[in-house]
Amino acid sequence: MAGNGKMGIIVFCNPLNETVIFNDRGFFMASTSERKFNQVSKEDLNTIRDYCINGDYKMANTLAVKAAGWVGGGEQDKHPGFEMLISTPEDGEIRNYSRICNYRTGEIVVKWTDNRGDWERKSFVSRADDVIVQYLTPPKGKTVTCSIQLGTDPGMHFPSGMTFTNASDVDNLNMRVNYPSGTNGAGYEGVVRVIVSGGKKSLINNTLKVSDANSIILMTRTKKYYSDCEKQWEQENIQFELKTMSSDYNTLLKGQISTHQAIYDRVKFDLNAGKADRTRSNEELLDMQKKSTMPVKALWERIFDSGRYYYLSSSSTQSPPDLLGLWTGDCKVGWKGWYHLDANLNLQIAGGNIGNMPEAMEGYFTLIERLAPGFETNATKLLGCRGMLSAGNTAGLNGLRADVNTYYPYSYCTGEMGWLLYPFWEHYLISGDTTFLRNRIYPLFKKMGYFYEDFLKVTDSNGNYIFAGSISPENQPKGLGISLVNNSTYDISGAKFCLTALIKTCNILGLDQGSGQSVEKWTSILNKLPPYLINDDGALMEWSWKGLNDNYSHRHSSHLITVWPFREITPENNPTLFTAVRQTLMQKDAFNYENAGHGLLHSALIAANLKNWESLNSKMMRLVSEDYYYGNLISSHYNGHNVFCTDVCNAVPAVLMEMLISSEPGVLELLPALPQSLEKGSIEGIKGRNRITVQKLTWNMRNKTLKCTLISDVNQDISLIIRNGINHINCSSKIIESPLGDIAKIISLSKGISTEINIRLGEMR
Repeated sequence: MAGNGKMGIIVFCNPLNETVIFNDRGFFMASTSERKFNQVSKEDLNTIRDYCINGDYKMANTLAVKAAGWVGGGEQDKHPGFEMLISTPEDGEIRNYSRICNYRTGEIVVKWTDNRGDWERKSFVSRADDVIVQYLTPPKGKTVTCSIQLGTDPGMHFPSGMTFTNASDVDNLNMRVNYPSGTNGAGYEGVVRVIVSGGKKSLINNTLKVSDANSIILMTRTKKYYSDCEKQWEQENIQFELKTMSSDYNTLLKGQISTHQAIYDRVKFDLNAGKADRTRSNEELLDMQKKSTMPVKALWERIFDSGRYYYLSSSSTQSPPDLLGLWTGDCKVGWKGWYHLDANLNLQIAGGNIGNMPEAMEGYFTLIERLAPGFETNATKLLGCRGMLSAGNTAGLNGLRADVNTYYPYSYCTGEMGWLLYPFWEHYLISGDTTFLRNRIYPLFKKMGYFYEDFLKVTDSNGNYIFAGSISPENQPKGLGISLVNNSTYDISGAKFCLTALIKTCNILGLDQGSGQSVEKWTSILNKLPPYLINDDGALMEWSWKGLNDNYSHRHSSHLITVWPFREITPENNPTLFTAVRQTLMQKDAFNYENAGHGLLHSALIAANLKNWESLNSKMMRLVSEDYYYGNLISSHYNGHNVFCTDVCNAVPAVLMEMLISSEPGVLELLPALPQSLEKGSIEGIKGRNRITVQKLTWNMRNKTLKCTLISDVNQDISLIIRNGINHINCSSKIIESPLGDIAKIISLSKGISTEINIRLGEMR
């Protein structure tokens, strides 16, 4: 698979009878009507609040659903565009076959040998030129003869009512598709410019016949039209754009190298795998892992690399990966292939900031900003508040609320906005970009300040606000059977993060200061948020309300966003709660997270930040040995290759980065959750949430040595933590003793100067 975040291809890699499926970010079934819901009355909102406070949860849940009057709509299931078939005459047995995906360049290369010699076919999706490029070349001294046609396959399961028109000519193959009636004339098309060097080409019954060519270049663009598609087709804009582009493969590849490869190469990961294992195929490594109780290091290296590749390939400056990344060959997809906003999207982009891919993260930021007006509509109509209320899921065009029903009365899932906004704040912590802070963070977070001013109205006997009407995503208190209750830790933590980041933003920018001004109001709200509670098991409660019992067996770990991504609870700032969240993870680890990939991923990231290498390792071992990965190292939602979904492949690099490096302002922790079996390795290019880049980290646990090179954007003193303990340290900068004792030192870093640190590790882990 290859892509540039806007367009993608699935290449089957069959030598003589090739199939290529074309995808586009816009390919969701066109809308016939938009999502709709009522303006909930103030009287109903007050009644729902009173029901919750009084423990009448069923009455609250029922009224919340009835009052919302939610009706589904908007764009529907993700779908493929069309397929291309390339047929080449047979000449002898196929041998020396190989298929390669070059993660650095994004090229898919198919090679084989027959009686004519050695063949090669290449494909990539250019970030620089926004075009799909295919290059067909014959064996030395020979020519290419083949047929090329566009069409569909019954296995794509296109619904009735869609019409496919082949409008090809000898220079441009063209598939035009109308969505069913009632979609305002919506449709899409794909145009393939065909450039033949030498030889002849002719079109017979919409099949292009090429004979005796020295080479063939195919250049494709796809586009969705949301109205009047036939008028758009007649303008032939894509044909004109393709004609004006260079058709030289090497020239096009240079643009890909300057964009895709330049981004991809910023981070490198090495677990000291054996040379022989690194030459093995994906399938061989996956089979080895199933037979081993220890990590197959070459496989772990490769899933790190492939994960960064798939994440980058499914991200553009306009959009991040959806539930399927970018790709599908079938209209029958899991959960419509939408963006799901209460865990899945959040996990898929988890490594974007720290993995130094700001170009990819721009797509995430743009998506959230595009959805924001819909989020405001949700807050106004469903909760009577200013500010923003998230959508739950979306195809990406707007942020209107999804799913207000008996199990999902998610008009009260207020904490979701905190998790969605966290990557904005993380970007600022990494970059220190005050323009981004002022122009993009402040406007969004200010809306959340207004939201909590309006939403939080009632206090308990201790003077703390009550989240009267509160959700922990997709879970319910044990034995209750009702979702809408009080004080989910998820909602409290989301509010605490939004308000804390907003106040810090205002203080940095000098905004909303003074008596009676907004910072004073928001600080007052922050100080009156309800405390987290610990249950009789010694675990952090998922609902900070007495009488609501934890359901440890659920796939989500929503209340542990306090640990990751927010890092609100650490062993240094709150040892009591840190012990409680460790107990929560232990209780949940006794179950299987319902075999959901996102459940294992979030809990693995939590384990990394709880310094729990055993828990992290067990989840990683499940992901690599229980068929979450296909042979091309893209992934499924469940084990056993059940339901295609890119959560696992896109998020695993973040798990591995957090396993090695944890960061927050003023703190850099190395090897917080390193499995014992990964005794030697290195990583390069990781960004810290403190304006530090870890240029290189190398460890050798057999020799108890660690070496790292850091560079800071600013002059600063950083607390360097290694839980094993620091027996001896050598550093090119000033070292100060830490109040944390033998696990830490304070290192003085100078702006723009690389600092090399050599450490002999202790035995305290």
